[in-house]
Amino acid sequence: MTTPKIVALTGSPRKGGNTESLVATIMGGAAQMGAECETVRLPDLKIGPCIGCGGCQKTGHCVIDDDMQGLYEKLAAAQVVCLASPIYFYGLTAQTKLFIDRLQALWSKKQLLVAAKQWSARPEKKGYLISVAATSG
Repeated sequence: MTTPKIVALTGSPRKGGNTESLVATIMGGAAQMGAECETVRLPDLKIGPCIGCGGCQKTGHCVIDDDMQGLYEKLAAAQVVCLASPIYFYGLTAQTKLFIDRLQALWSKKQLLVAAKQWSARPEKKGYLISVAATSG
């Protein structure tokens, strides 16, 4: 049995806040169970917005050369992906939304592989969303 690799991506601009505390607890538990864990703070990366060029629809790869390129590799290698964001104004943070929008390249890559009959599903791969919020409204 291989050691599961877990990548957690946190989208809170506030270091050490509730979102990061919750993710640290989850990742600590996973590490105790033998998982290989890595946490990435999205606000620390240079991730530009999707420019809607359609390049990824042709090649399956994003044309923007920024820190998202390294994240694509981490996501491909992980068995579990955990995305965590606080709720700001009833939505995910801007840093989290940039990341999500740039996942269009992975969706496009999958569609190209499906069309070429080269797609193989990975049912063991799991994804989780952790969201932290408070409101008086």
